[in-house]
Amino acid sequence: MAERITFERSLYLPEAVEAAAAAYAEYARIEVTMAPDEVVAVVEPVADEDGQNVARAFCNHVLYETITRRRQAPLEELA
Repeated sequence: MAERITFERSLYLPEAVEAAAAAYAEYARIEVTMAPDEVVAVVEPVADEDGQNVARAFCNHVLYETITRRRQAPLEELA
């Protein structure tokens, strides 16, 4: 069963959601839609994967990607 997850742009980077979707392509079909204030991901796990676990892991990966990219930005400005 597909799960709809909304990420607020004030907290999460859209490119982080897209990167996580690419990283989880083996485990789920993830459709990412951009809106002015949010990014929506519809996560539909492949047949043999646990949907809740995949969705939770995907959300954790989005958070990781956001943190990594936000930390990297000031370092790139110094270069």
